[in-house]
This record gives sequence, C-alpha cells and structure tokens, in this order.
Amino acid sequence: MGKHQAGRRALGTLFRGLVLLLAIGLVAGAGWYVLRGDEAAGDGRTCPTTLRVVAASSIANVVSAAGRTLRAGTDCVLVDTTNADGRPAAAQLSQVSADLWIPDDAAWDTLAPPQFLAAKGTLNAYDTLATSPIYMVTDPATAEKIKVAGGGWLALANLLNAHTSGVKLAVRNPAMSGDGMVAAGAVGEAVWLEKGMDASSLALANMLPVTRTVNHDLAATPGAPGEVGLIPEYALLATLRLAQTDRRYVIGTDHTALLRYTWLPSAAAAKNPKRAAALKRLYAAFTSQEGKRALAAAGLRGPDNIRPTFDGANVLPEPTAKPFEVLAPHHVQHIFATWDPEDRRSNLLIIVDIASTNGSTSAPGNGSASPGTTRQQPIDVLKQGCRQLADLMPVGSRLGLWEVSTGQPGYRKLLPTDRLDDTTRTTFTRSVGNLTVHRAGPGLLDAIVAGYQSIRDDWRDDMFNQVFILTDDQNKDSANTQAVDEMVKKLTELKNPDKPVTISVVVLSKKDAADRLKNSLKPMDAYVDNAVNADDVQAAFIHVVAGGLHE
Repeated sequence: MGKHQAGRRALGTLFRGLVLLLAIGLVAGAGWYVLRGDEAAGDGRTCPTTLRVVAASSIANVVSAAGRTLRAGTDCVLVDTTNADGRPAAAQLSQVSADLWIPDDAAWDTLAPPQFLAAKGTLNAYDTLATSPIYMVTDPATAEKIKVAGGGWLALANLLNAHTSGVKLAVRNPAMSGDGMVAAGAVGEAVWLEKGMDASSLALANMLPVTRTVNHDLAATPGAPGEVGLIPEYALLATLRLAQTDRRYVIGTDHTALLRYTWLPSAAAAKNPKRAAALKRLYAAFTSQEGKRALAAAGLRGPDNIRPTFDGANVLPEPTAKPFEVLAPHHVQHIFATWDPEDRRSNLLIIVDIASTNGSTSAPGNGSASPGTTRQQPIDVLKQGCRQLADLMPVGSRLGLWEVSTGQPGYRKLLPTDRLDDTTRTTFTRSVGNLTVHRAGPGLLDAIVAGYQSIRDDWRDDMFNQVFILTDDQNKDSANTQAVDEMVKKLTELKNPDKPVTISVVVLSKKDAADRLKNSLKPMDAYVDNAVNADDVQAAFIHVVAGGLHE
C-alpha cells in the first residue's frame, strides 16, 4: 500500500514538474514575444526598421495611427511609442534610445540631452504637427471681470496680482505637461511683453499664492467661483456636453496661448539612412486620411489651425489674437523655479554698494506709493530683498554676502559663501541686518573682480553660479572708464568656459550709470539694469533666485 502511495506521489511530482516547465516555457515565449513584438508585422513577418518614438500622451494615439499606415510591404516600419509628458519625457529619450520626440510644445527642446536633437530643418525638425489653444475657463462673474480688465492674458495677470480682486488660478503642474508650462508661461509672458522681465518675475511670484496646482493627469478644471482654470482646447472638446451650463470660456484678446506639438528627430537617426527614410515616411503619414482622422479624434488642430468638429464646440470662441512666441529657455527655467524650490538652487554671492556723500540718501520708493508718502531708504529696500531671497532659496544652496566699504581692500565679507541650511540662513539674516550706508569711495570694481573669482573657484556643477551686485553708484565708478576697462580685463582673464559664472548688476535710480556699465560689461555677457522703485528691486531679487538675470 505504501509503495502505491509513494508511486502516486512520485507521479504527481513528475506531473507538477511538467506543468511548471510548460508554464515557464509559455512565460518565456510570451516574454520573447513582448521583447521582439516591436519587430513583427501584423501577419507575422518581421519589419526591417523599428522607430522608437517618445510622444506626449495627448498625441500618442495619433502617432500610433500614423504608424499603422507603415506596416505594409517588405520595407514595413514599426513604430514603438512611449507616452511621456513634461520633464520626465526628456529623461526617456536616452532610456529608450529614441529616434523621435514629439512633445506638446517646442519649448521642451531645452531639456533634451546635449547633442540629442537634429538641427532645425533636418528631416523636418521643429515642424509643428498639431496645435491646441489654451482657454481661461471660469464662472460668468469672473469672466466679466477679465473682460472689463481688458479681456486678455495681461488682464488675468493683473487680476491675480491684485489679491483683493478675488480671482484665483488653477493650472496643471508646469513641469509635468505643456498644458501647465505654456498656460503659466502665458501669464508671465503677457507681463514681460508689457512691463519687462523683472515685472514678469514679480508677477509670477505674486501669482503663486493664489494658484491651485493640479498634479494629476486631469485638466485644471475650476473648482469654485472666482477660480480660472487654464485648459487646452483638446481637453475641452470631448467634455463640452458634460460641462456646467454656466461655465464661460475666455480666449486671450491680446495674445493666444498655444500648444505646439513639435517634430524633433534625433541627430543619430538623421545620420542613419534607414531610420532617416523611415522618419520621412512617418512624417508623411500624419497627413494621411488615417492620420488626419486620429488628429481630429484627439481634439487637436492640424498645421492648418482648423478646429476639429465636436458637438457643442461652438461655445468656444475662436482665437483671433497673434500667438505668443515659443517660450525661450530662460523663460521656461523661470516658470519651473517659481513652482519648485529645487529649481532655485544657486551658488550665489551678493555684493551691496550703498553710499552717500551727505549721510542720507533718497530711495527708489515703492511704485504704488502716493505723492508725499515716506519712501523707503535704499539700504532698507535691499535688506528686505536679501531676506526674501534667502527664504526662497532651498537648503543645500550656497549663499554669501559682501559689502563695499571704506578702507582696504574696499569691501568686507559679512558672510563668506557657504552651504545654506537653517543655521546659515539665520546667520545670513543677521548679516543682512549689519548692512550699512558707507561714505562714497572706491571699492566696488575690486569687489566685483574678487567676488567673481571667489564664485569661479568655488564653482558647482549642480547649481547656477552667479554674482549679484546692487549699487547706487554714488562714487561714479561707472564713469571711470579706465578703471572699468581694467576691471573687465581682469574678469576676462578669470573667465573659464568650463565654469560659467553669471554677473548681474542692478543700479539704483541711475539709468545713465546702468547704460555705461551695460556697454562695458558686454564681454562678460553680464546683465545690467536700472531699478527705479522698490518693486523693481524686489523683482530683481526674485529673478536672480530663478536662475540669474538675463537679457
């Protein structure tokens, strides 16, 4: 009896072993199929070419539809698509050895790995495949406020900066999608075009406290009266029949905020004849009937800028204003730094030069102050800006503070540049309190050279490395041509292309002095500007934290 039981156990063990081997074989076969599936045509044949494409999720179905038209014939092409948006998409390019990137806006190109992208015009590089305008979506009362304020993106920016207006914002995370980056950028860009760079930096900083950031994949739908959601047309079209009847859709009257889905082939694919030929075929497939149908189904406009047909689309006003230009790299960085403290990481030295021949000085006052009101002294404005800057910089940054003074060497190091943490932040704030007005005298130009050398010698490859100078030019250093030329000569000799250091100079209330320094410092690609009021100074501090001041 025991032998029969043992025999059955042995037979059972053998059977289970065979089943296990069969299962392993099936899994292995399935795994091989998955790994090799990108090279198999629908009828079991293998295609000689596979294109690996990283595409924004909102156009991925269009890419797949266009790719299906290439599967026929002995020279068939298979398109292997990875869906990825925003900054994570740029990281995918190297991981999947992408031949092509189709982001939801051309401004993302600044995040591509070095030398990854083909030059503009190569294999249609930088052509726009599709577009989608961005709407301000809100309740009737708030829509009327925008209309009364001007009806455009500048009107929205002004309402958001006037915190008493009751207007708030909802936008997708700018780092995670073009929906967010282009939408947030439109608010800042409208101010930039109207009032300049510094005013734009201040507007975005002031806007953030009244903004709800949407961190999931859904649209930034307004959730309460007074809130304005910034939503692209493609995301609205499919939901118009379900939308609230009292919702209003505002399109900018001053500019159109526009997503531009951009064709960005890799340089490596452009050099490979087989892949280059496949890319040309895929590009042409977007204008095929299947490609056009998929584009319309995705709610995207083609290069012809014609809105696809959807039920209820007539409630969306047609854009008529000229589109904003594609956001420049520095503008994109400024948006990221507004939302994420980690993008404000800098190795920064501040040099302060405030002097007076009579012991007191009139300050650039707050632009909103009425005539006859007491204006802040320059030194107090700068102290306020320094404290705000330290609060905005993340732990792990590096921050130092020097002050131009009388005597030798003409400046003193109130706080040597050091790693920023809670302790050094407190020390920095205390050092700011020790800033004083000094008698007019030489020292500024020597301080700039020494400060530049200090940051260059302490250069960090994971941060923005910069020297930020604020001066009232009471000593008229800007007019001392020989001394300024000597300073520029020394700076040029210290310049190291492998260790770039940004020089930013803000001159208080002296445009002629700012113009002279701006011209003299051109060999150093320095930023020089004039601040006429306290808001200008505050904006300059905020912009420096966002990665440095630029023309």
